[in-house]
Amino acid sequence: MPLETGGATATVSHTTQPSPVRVPRVRRVDEFVRVIPGVDLSQGSITFVVDGHLERHWHHEPRLITEALSQAVQPARWFPATRKLTLTVAATGHRAGVQRHFILSAF
Repeated sequence: MPLETGGATATVSHTTQPSPVRVPRVRRVDEFVRVIPGVDLSQGSITFVVDGHLERHWHHEPRLITEALSQAVQPARWFPATRKLTLTVAATGHRAGVQRHFILSAF
């Protein structure tokens, strides 16, 4: 399709490139991603962003996660291979804090 621009003619090509299919990266069991979890207390859903995609999981005791988040001394870590959310919370006598682990289910 010709396009005229100030006396010159240029050709505009509309080609459709198939968008690449995004395959989730397989992670080792010990690999983690730092996340900022959002907790819905009424549904028990835990939501956060991993690699630019929103992930939604479920936990039977969401209040335990919110309590741990309120005492967290390090960023939350998500281990995708094991579906484990790890929070490091303040604890008396433990300078680096104590880790609390939560296994999340698919929502």
